[in-house]
Amino acid sequence: MKIRKISDDKVQIIITNQDLEERDFKKWEMMPISPKAQELFQDILDMAYEECGFEIEDDSQLVVEAFPLSVDSFAVVMTKIQIHHGTDYMNNLLLNHHDNQEDDSTFIERGVNQVWMFPDIETCSQVCARLEFSYIEESVLYKYEGEYYLALQIMPDNQDEVSAIMGEYGEWFPMDEAFLKEYGSVIVSRNAAVNMASLLR
Repeated sequence: MKIRKISDDKVQIIITNQDLEERDFKKWEMMPISPKAQELFQDILDMAYEECGFEIEDDSQLVVEAFPLSVDSFAVVMTKIQIHHGTDYMNNLLLNHHDNQEDDSTFIERGVNQVWMFPDIETCSQVCARLEFSYIEESVLYKYEGEYYLALQIMPDNQDEVSAIMGEYGEWFPMDEAFLKEYGSVIVSRNAAVNMASLLR
């Protein structure tokens, strides 16, 4: 693992598949947060404290974000906030993260392979209707535990445009599509974005 201090309240940790294998940990065990995932995060916090003095005080809470960097690695960003900032601040933190943290955007990218989660088929169709299909090389729609997951393979130069639109309707799913292939059900196996958009046209 590699730890980088971004600010007094934020650290980034690069985790490789080898790091996880050494701990007998699978990436999808983070979703939802399990006791095993909590143990991993505690190990990360201990390392962050030892290497750069990052510590969670009694009057603060921790927000954790995960971003895939490549097939073999992903980044975890931990942000501590003061409890008195309240729930609204925590809800807005993730929404404002990419707009306000210019330094983060230089080394955290979602990549060309992204998965987005939607509560229902209608919401998924609405966002697909807004996409520029030439930006998408391939797309597959899955269903897992009552929610819908759109896996996208995006043209390298269009990641930001697609992410911006998807983020207005769905929630980014920081796991590999391999998880959905193994545990989910395929709803649309090819050109899912086009097919979903056609439901509204």
